[in-house]
Amino acid sequence: MVYKPLDRKLFLQHIKKHGWSLKKGGIDWNLYDENDVLLCSIKIAHGKKTKEEVVAYSVQKTERICKEKGLLWPPKTKKK
Repeated sequence: MVYKPLDRKLFLQHIKKHGWSLKKGGIDWNLYDENDVLLCSIKIAHGKKTKEEVVAYSVQKTERICKEKGLLWPPKTKKK
């Protein structure tokens, strides 16, 4: 499966459905579960003229963690 970068706001919506949170670390962002246990680090690409996006590898890591915990990724969203 080919992974694509995901918009930061959409990524935050998805992780909040699982009860997880994203906190700023030293360089990267850290993904924590509902018990404040560190799951992994997340890279968010940004620039002056580009929107903030979660890089494709971080999306893949998050999906892998969801599968290990038996959760769906991405959570079901409404289609237009």
